[in-house]
Amino acid sequence: MMDDILKGSLSDFDAVWQRVTGQGGDDDDRNTPVCDRPAGPEKAPVPEDALLLLIHDETCAGACAAALSRSFPADGRAVLQRIAAGSQRRLRRLRAEWFIATGVAGGGNEDCGRPAEKLASLRAIYLQLRTLAERYDAASDKTPDPDLRDALAAFADQARCAAREARALLIDSF
Repeated sequence: MMDDILKGSLSDFDAVWQRVTGQGGDDDDRNTPVCDRPAGPEKAPVPEDALLLLIHDETCAGACAAALSRSFPADGRAVLQRIAAGSQRRLRRLRAEWFIATGVAGGGNEDCGRPAEKLASLRAIYLQLRTLAERYDAASDKTPDPDLRDALAAFADQARCAAREARALLIDSF
């Protein structure tokens, strides 16, 4: 019995180790987001729709920054990891607000696809973060809840800051 468990664990480990070392096949796209996906619809959403759209955008921006960080040297990697970590913090809060507003856990668990070429991906992150900041501002202006309004305004500032960092990294890449 123990030998079967050990053999199963080792076979699982080999697959994980191949992904960690980059030796896995191209068919494993779970951690590779699309960085050049078009922005969501430009309609005037109701608060729940706005939250869901923000969750989606934040999910893709964070996943893309995390995936792209692996292809940059230390300084660029640190910037992209900070962007991804900030995105994860905002995403947790947005999902909590989504649950408060709708009573449904989760929200925005879409697969964001596969990254494009490095500089195009970084440009897409920059543009997506700018759009995200604008959407946070718009959602903040529309919400009647003062606590959510303050949180969304703070998230807009954080997204603008992350966009400036991505832009600086993009400029430094030339």
